[in-house]
Amino acid sequence: MSLGQLVWLSLAVLIVGWIAVTQLSSGRLPTVKMIAFGFLDSWLGRAIMLAGWAELGWHLFCQHP
Repeated sequence: MSLGQLVWLSLAVLIVGWIAVTQLSSGRLPTVKMIAFGFLDSWLGRAIMLAGWAELGWHLFCQHP
């Protein structure tokens, strides 16, 4: 297993664990959905999302193979 695969696997395990813990916390901890909506409610969050979307589009559609 390469280092990149290990990093992605670790991130996936952490996110699944976070979702499981927040479901069991009965609303005491913020869920992924609450944090995502809170991030996108601010102008800075929307600007970061737009910049990320532009960067992804540039790398997917504008780069020569």
